[in-house]
Order: sequence, then structure tokens, then C-alpha cells
Amino acid sequence: MLRIVAKLFGVLVLFVVLAGIGLAVHLYYAGRTHSENPQYVALGSSFAAGPGITERAPGSPITCGRSKDNYPHLLARKQQLSLVDVTCSGAITKYILEDGPMLQPAQINAVSEETELVTVTIGGNDVSYMGNLMALGCDASTGSVERFLGVCRVKSVEKVDKDFAALPSRLTKIANEVHARAPKARLIFVNYFTVLPESGTCKRLELSVEAADRMRMVAQRLASTIHDVALNNHAEVLDLSSLSASHNVCAKDPWLQGRHTGSFFIAPLHPNLEGMEATAEALNQLLDKPSAAQ
Repeated sequence: MLRIVAKLFGVLVLFVVLAGIGLAVHLYYAGRTHSENPQYVALGSSFAAGPGITERAPGSPITCGRSKDNYPHLLARKQQLSLVDVTCSGAITKYILEDGPMLQPAQINAVSEETELVTVTIGGNDVSYMGNLMALGCDASTGSVERFLGVCRVKSVEKVDKDFAALPSRLTKIANEVHARAPKARLIFVNYFTVLPESGTCKRLELSVEAADRMRMVAQRLASTIHDVALNNHAEVLDLSSLSASHNVCAKDPWLQGRHTGSFFIAPLHPNLEGMEATAEALNQLLDKPSAAQ
């Protein structure tokens, strides 16, 4: 009987903790004051948020892992823009247009008529890109905590193909909604860093050659999908996949973390500070040119 009571008490405590976190996130968003004329809105997932790169962005939700030195913040400083950064680790396309977990409102709510620039890095989580990169690297040495958290669950090829089939329409909806809310805004899709080398693998990846080949095809397909959607929807593309190809995880000067980062707060196989700085500079140079959107 005491064990049952203890278990019920544990569940109750967990519920209270999760509810408290959700309430904190809700209050953060509800009480946040946007600039009167926000010039730049950053949308996206962890490859834009930059979990653990440096200190967390002041006032940002802990659950989003948003760094004060992610590419949106670095670009805003370079261009002297007023930034509203709503990027959040774990985001999928759905959370751009609809409310997300932990009472987070739709990211698109940050976009208004006054918005002059919008960057978007999204889609990888929809097709289990990073999830499968991590899962396929699991072996006998993988810890029980990682396994308990589901890190080693590989999504099937069939599931990924199905998600890829739905991705273009989801990205198109985001582009259309940005244009509807901010008709004068310049919209730039920033695709994903190249994680894998052109061929083979390396110790920092901890992937087999077969797994690396499989994920290389996914990465290429993701970059192509984002590129095509952007060009067909009056948006531009920063082709970060090409820009970062020689700075993959296995390179001498990588722009990404390896599989093991040495810190719970630093996301493995995600951009490091050098990668974020390079992205911000590439965007900075792109903004100095007339828009190429058709």
C-alpha cells in the first residue's frame, strides 16, 4: 500500500513540476513586450536557436535552448535590427503556425505588418533528420538514460518518406502566412548545416558507413525540398548546406559539435559558435544585396 501511495505521490509531483514549467513559459510569452516596430523575426528549430552555444538569451524559455549568440542574434547586432527571436529547439513546421508544447504560442504570431525581415530554419525535425542521426549512432556503449529518453529509436524509411511527402505543403503554408502577415518583409529560408562528410564517416560522428550514406541522402533531400519551396513562394534561400560542406563534423575546422559534447546543455551534431558566426555573416552579405525572390 505504501508503495502505491509513493508512486501516486511521485506522479503528482511530476505533474506539478511540468505544469509549473508550462505556466512559466506561458507567462513569459504573455508578458513579453515586442518592440513597437520589430524589424526582424526569427522562426525555427534548434539549428537556429543554438542550444548551449553560449549563455541563454535573456528572458527566453529554458525549454527552447535559445542562445544569445545564435545566428539571429548575431545578425541583428551586425545589421542593427530590432529582433524578435522565437526559435525553439524541437520545433516542427506545425509549431510555426500552431501552438506548441509547454503552452508555447505559434511562432508566426511574432510576425506583423511592421516586420521587415523573416528568417526560417525548419523541417529537419519533421523528417526525423537529427533524431535518426543520433539513433543510428547508438551502440552497446550507449547509456541507459539515452535509451530511456528514446534517443535510440530509429524512424523507418517508410515513415521518413511519408513525412517528406508532406513537407513541401507545410513549408509553403509558412511562406504564405509570412507574406500575408508581413507583405513587405524579406523572407529567407536558411537550410541546414551539412553534418556529414562527402563520403565515409569519422569518430566524431560515431556512425557506420551504411548509416552515414542513408543520412546523407536525407540531408540532400531536405536541402533540395527547402530550396524548391522557397523559390516557388517568393522567398530567398541561404544555402547553408553548401556553405558549410567543408566544415562538416569530420572536418579539421567543423562548424558543428560532435556526437559527444561533454555537456547536457550543448546539443550534439548541432552548430557551434563558429558555425553561427559564419551563418550570420553570410546573411549579412545577402542582405546587402537586392532581394532575389521572384
